[in-house]
Amino acid sequence: MSDIGNENSNNTISGYLGSEFQLKLMWQILVEPEFAEKTIPLLSVEYFDDPALKKLFIIMLQYFNDNESKVPNLQNQSINLAIQKYKSPNDPIEEEVLLAIINKINLWNNRVINKDILNDGDVVQRETFVFFKQQEYRKLSEFIQSKVKSGDIKNKNFIVEVDDKVRKIDTIGDDEDYGSDILDNIDDALKDEFRETIPTGIQFLDDITNGGLGKGEIGIVLSPSGFGKSTMLTKIANTGANMGKNVLHIIFEDTVNQIRRKHFAIWSKVQLSLFKGNGVMIKERILSYFKENKQGQLIIKRFIEDETTIPQIKKWVERYQKKFGIKFDEIVLDYLDCVESHKKTSDPNEAEKIIIKAFMAMGAELDIPCWSGLQSGRLGFSAEWLEAGHTGGSIKRVQKTHLLLSIAKTAEQKENDLANIKIIKARFAKDGQQIEDCIFNNDTMEIRATDNSWKTTLKKYDEKDLETIDEKVNKLHAEISKKIDDGITPNIEFDNQADIVSIIEEEDIKKPDTIIVDNKSCNVITHNINIKPTFNDVDEFIKKLNNGELNSNDKNNINNLLNNS
Repeated sequence: MSDIGNENSNNTISGYLGSEFQLKLMWQILVEPEFAEKTIPLLSVEYFDDPALKKLFIIMLQYFNDNESKVPNLQNQSINLAIQKYKSPNDPIEEEVLLAIINKINLWNNRVINKDILNDGDVVQRETFVFFKQQEYRKLSEFIQSKVKSGDIKNKNFIVEVDDKVRKIDTIGDDEDYGSDILDNIDDALKDEFRETIPTGIQFLDDITNGGLGKGEIGIVLSPSGFGKSTMLTKIANTGANMGKNVLHIIFEDTVNQIRRKHFAIWSKVQLSLFKGNGVMIKERILSYFKENKQGQLIIKRFIEDETTIPQIKKWVERYQKKFGIKFDEIVLDYLDCVESHKKTSDPNEAEKIIIKAFMAMGAELDIPCWSGLQSGRLGFSAEWLEAGHTGGSIKRVQKTHLLLSIAKTAEQKENDLANIKIIKARFAKDGQQIEDCIFNNDTMEIRATDNSWKTTLKKYDEKDLETIDEKVNKLHAEISKKIDDGITPNIEFDNQADIVSIIEEEDIKKPDTIIVDNKSCNVITHNINIKPTFNDVDEFIKKLNNGELNSNDKNNINNLLNNS
């Protein structure tokens, strides 16, 4: 490092940190977009004393200003395009020198990625911000001296202006999260697609979750071994790529070709059991699909089971993104039970908690949706529906997830490619949804609901809808009262909650299936239906209907109501 006592030398990067540091700074700007976006506005051409690096910075700044604050980078070769566009005209020597610098940085970056040399990028970034602060304090000192000479220190705004400059200098390079003011970026919080979800390709799941998982959210699929975790996770990864997103599909137990064949089955619409002998036709269908549809990158990466931790996976993701210049939009990890805790502990529950917390942190830090799976305990093999308790181990695995769904199959369902899927937990949607006897075919990779009964509790009503339903309930009550006055006793019988909604919405009062709401006592008289027997008023009944909170009654309550009616 040069003599920091020399005032003039301290005004350049080379003088403050050494001549080689200029090139390292350029390396970090070209491979670390977030760092580059913070750095470019703080840099000045006067900070470089190498003429070629001065020109390179001017080109990068022009690109930055002309492309909505996007910095040219090394991986997608946008820096080469920037040089071609902004170089001095008719100066082949300048272009050759600039490309030589880029080539040198590229070789350096590859050596770092291949672990041939130490990655000191974090040190470069930290020292750069220290340099920026040093320069800003120097400018502040010059500002104060100029005010002292001119006598402007008497101005009442002088102290305020100095304080403001000091505060701004103090925030340079500060990545600390100090929270958000309630009114900051209010439009972002109120926009319809604030979660920026990626669909799963499973219609009922996308309906329930309002479009799939959003940024920083994690979803877990719970099932016994061999019940379809990999099928569902592959379907999710495949859909993400089909939406133009870059997806990382991580596996442990399967081979890469086994998972590729599952993706090929989706694209070719040829079931896996018919792949043998049909390779040519399947390949033609896949290539045709890719030709007609815009696809994101779908990368399948196999890690070693029980030797891999979440931090190791995150580091691999970061290295991959730096090397190839892409950012993953979604990660699908099949599955968490294959991951090792990065903190050594003899307590299995503690290890599971560490893994799920690390997985959650990875999703949050990368700011992308992350999917994975968990195996249920032995009781899950015979369960008709899987609940949270079937996860076994640490309850933290349930608590930390944004979405937890389960796949259960009876012997008969397994034989007929059917399954019961339950939404055990959803932080951003209504949980408790049960999709019974849905198509779940591991051979065709098809997962779909066979009817729409599960949609009942998903429908939302506004105030006008509630008033309309209220009027229809009252009309139904009047019609039933008239029948009773005429000596006709209605047959009150429903099969499920969907019948209530259907009757209220369609005003189908001709059917014997109906509902009685007494406006005075506000009793709901019913039989074999999942609703509470009494409510304080009709509005309460409507609210519970709207929120999907109509619960089961025991026979005694029903009988008492019928007797009292």
